[in-house]
Amino acid sequence: MLDSLVQLARETCSDKRRQLMGHVATLFVEGADRYSNEELALFNDVLTRLIDKVDVPGRSALSERLAPIRTTPRGIVLKLANDKPEVAAPVLEHSPVLTSDDLLGLARSKGQAHLLAISRREHLDAQVTDVLLERGAQPVRRSVAANPGASLSDWGSRLLVKLAETDRDIRESLTVRHDLSAANFEKLLSMLPRERQDKLRQIFEQNEALAQELFREAGKHVEGSKLERRRSRLSAKVMLKDLKAGERRLDETVIEYSLSINLYDLAFLLAQLAGIDPRYVRNIMVRYDAAALVILCRALGLGETAFSALSRARCRHLKVPLSIAENWQAEYRTMPSAEAQRTMRFVRARLATLEACA
Repeated sequence: MLDSLVQLARETCSDKRRQLMGHVATLFVEGADRYSNEELALFNDVLTRLIDKVDVPGRSALSERLAPIRTTPRGIVLKLANDKPEVAAPVLEHSPVLTSDDLLGLARSKGQAHLLAISRREHLDAQVTDVLLERGAQPVRRSVAANPGASLSDWGSRLLVKLAETDRDIRESLTVRHDLSAANFEKLLSMLPRERQDKLRQIFEQNEALAQELFREAGKHVEGSKLERRRSRLSAKVMLKDLKAGERRLDETVIEYSLSINLYDLAFLLAQLAGIDPRYVRNIMVRYDAAALVILCRALGLGETAFSALSRARCRHLKVPLSIAENWQAEYRTMPSAEAQRTMRFVRARLATLEACA
């Protein structure tokens, strides 16, 4: 089958080349996690030869299909990333194949459209955002400011705060970031009306208190409420893989673990999805106060039915009346998703800082 693809690659008709590339891309996408290194190298060879002979719409379609796949040959990704902006954008924004060094080189050499696509990636190192902020025009700088996954250096933070003096979009984006230093945060607040300053300070203090409390409790369990490890974590790791691959829904997984009152493995799953140490979530699980759990679950997008099942499981574990679950559920219904996500970003960053300083 692969030999026949090599033969088809010799076709000279542009339409057939586009069709062939689409066919090869389909074969690759469907078996990307199963091919041997030799087969991946062959796909790389065929696609590399086809890319130069296919028009921009065809290359753009290929970029869209290959962007999210981790096993896409590196040569193909780099070739697409250096192509025209409409071709490069999908891989620049989404491809996990591109390293920080790759992104740094592209940010230093490409134009504004490429920089804008890079600025939208889910995660960016501070050294990359520094180059984006230095070379980027206003749309790129606004995009960096609005991207919670774009890490900022102290220089980058100070530059954005300075730009915020005359750019309302950047100013508003910075008010919900979690990684400004105290000095930069205060400078940003000085640009806002007094009532807004007071509200943001209150939010900051509440989030800081939550992070500090979780950190202090990390080494201990609430007395008499320690979670038991009921089974091997292998099943939880398999479940996590399925969740990340989109083969299972978070809600049905939470309900399944809640019905068996397996809060230990559930804490592991939620922690991995939230990007924090499981010990924090284990302690959240056994606290009578549900505020932290409400924030965590709402930030992860858990539905109300699944949170209700989790609340009832917590009641049984804590040996409190099931009616208490209704109070926790009411709290969950009133928690806005955007607010929960902002709080989790702040808490995640602060916990990392506290751990590094411990």
